[in-house]
Amino acid sequence: MKSRPAYGIDVGTTKIVAVSGRVDSEGFAEVTSVGEAPSHGLKRGVIVDRTRARESVAAAIEACGRPEGSVCVGVAGSHISSFNIGASLLNSGRNLKVTEKFIRRLEEEARRVEVDEDEQVIHVIPRSFSLDGNEGVRHPVGLAARRVTMRAHVVSGAVSSIQNLLEAVEECGVTVSRVVLEPLASAEAIFSDEDRAGSALVDIGGGTTDIAAFSRGVLAHTAVVPLGGESLSSDVAYGLKVPFETAESLKRRYGTVLPDTVDPVAAAGIEDRHYNARFVSQILEYRAREILEFARDSLIEARVASRLSGAVVLTGGGSLLDGMPELAEDIIGLPARVAAPHRLEGESKPLQKPQYSTAIGLLHFAAENYERESKGKGASAASFGSIVSAIKSWFRG
Repeated sequence: MKSRPAYGIDVGTTKIVAVSGRVDSEGFAEVTSVGEAPSHGLKRGVIVDRTRARESVAAAIEACGRPEGSVCVGVAGSHISSFNIGASLLNSGRNLKVTEKFIRRLEEEARRVEVDEDEQVIHVIPRSFSLDGNEGVRHPVGLAARRVTMRAHVVSGAVSSIQNLLEAVEECGVTVSRVVLEPLASAEAIFSDEDRAGSALVDIGGGTTDIAAFSRGVLAHTAVVPLGGESLSSDVAYGLKVPFETAESLKRRYGTVLPDTVDPVAAAGIEDRHYNARFVSQILEYRAREILEFARDSLIEARVASRLSGAVVLTGGGSLLDGMPELAEDIIGLPARVAAPHRLEGESKPLQKPQYSTAIGLLHFAAENYERESKGKGASAASFGSIVSAIKSWFRG
């Protein structure tokens, strides 16, 4: 079975994960190498110290090994924004047949949407098409139409933030061929066709919580909340007046967001000191509730909450806290569960954990990009000159 080489780098707020592997034609990934390193120089998904960030990325790449194929990097952070638009063109073809080339022209038209001066379009994701007023067409290629409108989901981000990310990676001696919004990567790794019918992904990472909602098989909404697992640990550190590392250990060992299930006199012990376990849980529950309320409000404001018929699918390291599915179900009002990457083969099973969802998803996108490049349709692996021109050539949706 034919497989494609792939390499993904998840530049997170708390850890950097580099994965190398292959993806077969049926979408199953086999990870051949993985490298992890603590993340420094990032705050809420955005690089604030490029030197320290570069050193962290270099350590992960060194542990994983140099890439053989296409390198895909995930992007998130509070600078990300998204919206749905419609782009229309008249088809001047002789037989009025819609072609792949015409669809690419529509995508380029959608990329011309007005965004803030310091922003760049990262993704244009087609949702549906209208052919001469006939709505709801999913696969227009080969059909005849004079006027074609593409309904698309557009994701944009700050050029400076993306520039800093790409420079930190490329200075480690690798060439980035594609940048992917992290919740899209996570969804690629864990969502089934049934999930895409009407579910919301909530990926609780270290510095951000990423959201992607699907309705009727297509992407309806994405968002990034600038809060994550690091905020939970910081709150415990502040509430107990302990170092961050101690708070992180308490969270991992005793953490639950269901304080009513904790004995009022139970103790959480670490380093010969003891703390009230219910108080720790109350701190965690307060911040977890805030994160999930942000996610709920984002879905409501985007007018997709009422169209979700499936579940809230939690992933990312923050989803491992005891009680997160129950709290999410209570706040968002849909059944909730924790999910991990499921299309893994061979020795990849140790990565079948929620905290690796983004990294595994990036493998899938990298493999897809490798196939495009092999056919001569992909992003060019240009040298790292002007970052703005590089961004325009790399960001192919």
